[in-house]
Amino acid sequence: MQRFWLKVPAILYAMVIFGLSSLEKAPLEIMPIWNIDKVVHLTEYAVFGMLLMLAFSGSRAVKFIQRPNFRSLLLGTLYGLSDEIHQYYVPGRICSVYDFTADVLGILLGVWLFNRLKIFRKYREA
Repeated sequence: MQRFWLKVPAILYAMVIFGLSSLEKAPLEIMPIWNIDKVVHLTEYAVFGMLLMLAFSGSRAVKFIQRPNFRSLLLGTLYGLSDEIHQYYVPGRICSVYDFTADVLGILLGVWLFNRLKIFRKYREA
């Protein structure tokens, strides 16, 4: 319970993603820039991947399935999938395999960045 506060940013960010996905039209869909949507998905989920790593950091799990990298990748990917399915039911939105791919690549990038950035080492080693 002492590390619950590290999970709060990921939970709040997931709520923001859900809220944005519930809008009939995404704010950036108005812009006529080709494929900016995929960059937004990648960036959005890279941040989410870093927050998931923060939430699961400090785990000294021996089993592969309990390690922070695996848990973050799994949960982030499942959340991205559920987000795309959710968008299927929102008027004016679509469920896209390409958006899901950008989400997964974003999670991978976020996990990789978390492991590389020195500012997060204290959480990983705690």
